[in-house]
Amino acid sequence: MLRMIAAVAFALALVALPVAYLGSASTVEAKAAYKVCKHKTASGKIKTWRCGADQPCCAAEMLDYYTCGSKALGCL
Repeated sequence: MLRMIAAVAFALALVALPVAYLGSASTVEAKAAYKVCKHKTASGKIKTWRCGADQPCCAAEMLDYYTCGSKALGCL
């Protein structure tokens, strides 16, 4: 009886291991899809926003406009 319980516990552990690994890998991929952009304003405050990993961070401080650019056009 004890062997049966141990075998079932071992089998469940083997099944749960790949599922746990895939869950942590998807969060790493999700974090890699975005980057954090930071810009220090003239008043000394730090403005923070998120852009895609392939997009440039664009800041137009005179207009108080902070956004993500495009890969082809940049920060036009």
